[in-house]
Amino acid sequence: MLTRLTLVTALAASLGLVACGGGSDDPLPPPPMPVATAVPDTAAASPMALVSYLNGQAFTDETSEPLTLPAAELATSETDEPLTI
Repeated sequence: MLTRLTLVTALAASLGLVACGGGSDDPLPPPPMPVATAVPDTAAASPMALVSYLNGQAFTDETSEPLTLPAAELATSETDEPLTI
């Protein structure tokens, strides 16, 4: 009798757990935006391009990693006037 009661209790518990395993209709969150880790090569092509890229960056974010410069040398100009950043 005790074995039968234990079996019925275990069966009821397993059915209860199976009934609670339904899926949800919540949409998946969008994947995170890729984070830039380097200055693009197009920004290092000319001094004007680098200055315009730097002016577009947010300098108030103190939690992200610093950007790395390309392995090649940055472009310089002997004729252009210095630009403010």
